[in-house]
Amino acid sequence: MAFSIVKLQKNKNVTLPTWLIRRFHIGPGDFLKLQETRQGVLIKPGKLIDPSQAYFWTKEWQEREREVDEDIKAGRVTKTRNLKELFRELDRGRRSR
Repeated sequence: MAFSIVKLQKNKNVTLPTWLIRRFHIGPGDFLKLQETRQGVLIKPGKLIDPSQAYFWTKEWQEREREVDEDIKAGRVTKTRNLKELFRELDRGRRSR
């Protein structure tokens, strides 16, 4: 297991060694989790978005979300009381195309 010694700079910045950046695929703007351990401080690559929810924040998904918001504002929605009614409305929409 490799290690490096780095210096805390005057402005409280730390420069990570290149080998570490490459190995963990991190770069400018990425977040790092700092965790206190009995041995010291553990630094891990971190994400602000839960990986299981990352799909929601893709460009494509967000575009679709904007389209849905526009449809709602324009009144292009149908309200139903139950699933049976919903499927009936969907079938009507298919037949009218």
